[in-house]
Amino acid sequence: MSQPRKIRCTVEAITDHGERVYTVDLAPRTAVPAFRAGQFLHLTVDPYDPAGFWPESRVFSIASSPHERRQLRICYSVKGRYTTLMERTLQVGGEVWVKLPYGDFIIDEQRDAVLIAGGTGISAFTALLEALAPQGSPAVTLVYGVRTPGLLLFREMMLRQLAAVPKLKLVFFTETADAAFAQQMSALPRAPRCLTGRIDLAALCPPGSAPGPATSVFYLSGPPVMLKALATDLQTRGIARENIRTDAWE
Repeated sequence: MSQPRKIRCTVEAITDHGERVYTVDLAPRTAVPAFRAGQFLHLTVDPYDPAGFWPESRVFSIASSPHERRQLRICYSVKGRYTTLMERTLQVGGEVWVKLPYGDFIIDEQRDAVLIAGGTGISAFTALLEALAPQGSPAVTLVYGVRTPGLLLFREMMLRQLAAVPKLKLVFFTETADAAFAQQMSALPRAPRCLTGRIDLAALCPPGSAPGPATSVFYLSGPPVMLKALATDLQTRGIARENIRTDAWE
């Protein structure tokens, strides 16, 4: 696995999704080291002198593809002091420093997988989803929950992959009901399943079963309270603990 490196980046684009949720595209000054889907980086908005100590930073899943070495992408939701600072100071053309790669929340691309994401936790899975091929891919089920349909990050990419990859299934949970969104999704040639409320395994499958084969690896990414509840629920449904992997990003 690659040794972590510190890289200066220019902020190339900032997408405001509403409700203080953002996607940030970074242009590294040098090619990033090799990383794998599911790993994360440290980002600091403070000045950094390579001869000195690394300043205060926060960790974010790498949402961009490992095959793209000249671009990095992260997503964040404003929830505390540091992300509030990011919202206030990040601007297109500005400079940040990152160090990467880190983490062992690595997705096994050779095994069937059930991906369960809450909010910006989807960023741990986007690299894998974007790389799925129409033929030869393992079976992948994505269960993705957000507050409103507008916060379904990377939705167009996911729907494009759903149409192209027969072994991919999508389930969207939105806490707010939206009839127009449900109608739009149902009109697609291959439609995702759309449910209202927070992610709830009972709404997906009968008691004693899980939203995928028991031999799948179940990857959970999102708020810690969600991860704990879903991991416990999966175990009661017969999924072995070693097949449940969590990425607590708060």
